[in-house]
Amino acid sequence: MANYKKHEAQDWAWDTLKGQWTTLITPFTADNLVDIDGVKRNVRHVRSLGTTGAGCTWNMGEFWALSYDERIQVMDAVAEAAEGTWPIGAHVTNTNANEMISLAHHAEDKGFDLLIVAPPYMATKTEDQVVEYVRLLADNTNLAIMFYNSPQFGIIMSPYGMGQLCAIPNVVGIKEASFNQQISIETHLSLGRDHIISTPDEWIYFKGQELGIEQQVMFANTSDWRFDVPGANNYVQWIDRACKGDLDETLYDNKLRRLKELSDTWWTKIQTKYNGALPVAMAKHWGELMGMSAGSVRPPLFDLTPVEKSELREELEPLKPKPEPKIPAVPAPSRGAWLDGNNNFASGMLLMVSVQNMEEAMEAEQGGADIVDVKNLQEALVGSGHPNIVKAVRGIMPVEKHVSVTLGVVPNQPGTVAMAVYAAAMMDATSVKVGFQEAQYDQAVQVLKESRMALEGFNTKLVGSVFADNVLFEDGLDPLCMVQLAHEGECDGFLIDTLTKDGRNIFDFMPEDVLKGIVLKGKELGMSTALSGHLKLSDLDELARINPDIVGVRGAVCGNGERDRAVAWEAVAEFKRQVDLRKSGEVDVFDGGVVPVSGSNGWVVIDGRGKSCAGVLAALTKQVEVDNESFVETILADALNIYDVTLWAERAGHEVLTKRSDPDGTTRVLIRP
Repeated sequence: MANYKKHEAQDWAWDTLKGQWTTLITPFTADNLVDIDGVKRNVRHVRSLGTTGAGCTWNMGEFWALSYDERIQVMDAVAEAAEGTWPIGAHVTNTNANEMISLAHHAEDKGFDLLIVAPPYMATKTEDQVVEYVRLLADNTNLAIMFYNSPQFGIIMSPYGMGQLCAIPNVVGIKEASFNQQISIETHLSLGRDHIISTPDEWIYFKGQELGIEQQVMFANTSDWRFDVPGANNYVQWIDRACKGDLDETLYDNKLRRLKELSDTWWTKIQTKYNGALPVAMAKHWGELMGMSAGSVRPPLFDLTPVEKSELREELEPLKPKPEPKIPAVPAPSRGAWLDGNNNFASGMLLMVSVQNMEEAMEAEQGGADIVDVKNLQEALVGSGHPNIVKAVRGIMPVEKHVSVTLGVVPNQPGTVAMAVYAAAMMDATSVKVGFQEAQYDQAVQVLKESRMALEGFNTKLVGSVFADNVLFEDGLDPLCMVQLAHEGECDGFLIDTLTKDGRNIFDFMPEDVLKGIVLKGKELGMSTALSGHLKLSDLDELARINPDIVGVRGAVCGNGERDRAVAWEAVAEFKRQVDLRKSGEVDVFDGGVVPVSGSNGWVVIDGRGKSCAGVLAALTKQVEVDNESFVETILADALNIYDVTLWAERAGHEVLTKRSDPDGTTRVLIRP
């Protein structure tokens, strides 16, 4: 929060505007509203990179597409997330001078540290107009002001004109983004000793070595959150050092140059496509791929096409920085832990929707599907989607969404299957499913092991699959072998599905109690568990009692409830809502009660919040194996997981002493082995 007086603005700027400053995007929700929570998440994300400060509603923040009230909303969200301890700036340019001043006053009231302003981009055609416009703002605020010199505003100020601006008392400097190197160099040389001059591109540091230019702040660009991730902030480190005169060319060449070249290529490509318009859509999608909240751009800009999104993802993926490994404070995660660690996947019963093309994938995503599963229903009983479809779907899906690939019924050819699995990994599929219909058990194990080898070095997870209706086929692989097959085949998880599409579903071939036992055993081994097979809303109570980590559907979320009709987002949203009602306990699918028993002191705590049920049960199983004396308290936030932990304890002969509800809605289950 600014704590300087107006006449002290320049001294404050020299002391504060240092290192890497960022430009924040404005994320939008699916219904085109400002994503306030997304704004706050982005601030927290950028702060975790070590970035010095941030500006909001700048060009990359699409200020020109925001209403006055929306600009206020963004300011408020940024101020809240900055917590008065992280420097922040507000862009207040407006064609209406009164609104510009009003925005400035709001920023000052909310604790912003400085303002940035540019020409009002319509009637301003001379440098004198710009100077008087900025003077009007300066006369009406106590905050420091940085002027933004960019062709995006319709006029580029000369170094002389920028000197006139800097003569205004609280104008502390210039963001010189004219994209004209000669203007930048002249501005640095003529004004840089007395004012903060910043060219938002790395070339200025290399050129500055020759000319004696010292730029103390990168004010401001998007390269920190496009090039860095938490735990690997190479760009922020490089800028911070460069701003102090330490130009580490080795670090730049080894960690940043290829990212910068990719950025320049895409920046030029998209800017040229739209005749010079700022490539906000490219930056927003790039940000999503790096963990930021973004969403679409607003008219008159266009989003990247699905093909462009896919291409950018494919080119960026191998260049992403990898955080330095940390020594885990807890035992290594179970195979099922790939479902953990994201707010969208807080616990079990995720909804997986099978799609055949881009249009259906977008419907599934809009409806809130946790996992989009690409398959081909026209190829035999079930087959794999074309690679182009998989690439395109992965390209349009938010980075946090799971995209799985179904290979369908695979042949007894380990090399062929391993090649297909490898292809899925190359396309960055979250998981790939390998299914067995008529097969020998030992052959199926071999196929899965070869597939596991093919995934070495990738994040893609291996999911083994059998079909509940294999009993209808002469040499059908017994579905009761699922857990053992997945375990011996070194799978991360398993799926039990059906092939028969005659109206019967999984429960017609395997009853609830049998499926419950299979799912529990899989979770104890730390694998993710999934059930599918012509499931409908009417099956949800049974499914909830079984509580697999993943529920797979297609026909139930198609336009008329039939598999041959396109997936409809409204149906997906309703199925998801019904699943969540059972997860929260609002729809109670159990009859049993709880009998609390007094406990003792001294216990191990397992925090199951935000973890898959497989991860929780695997941790419990391992704990009691190595220590059957200590009490174990498990913290849970999902009604179905609470039931499964209780059932696990009862079946294993452990005693559930208490179940205690906390004020935050979680439940603590105390178990005596």
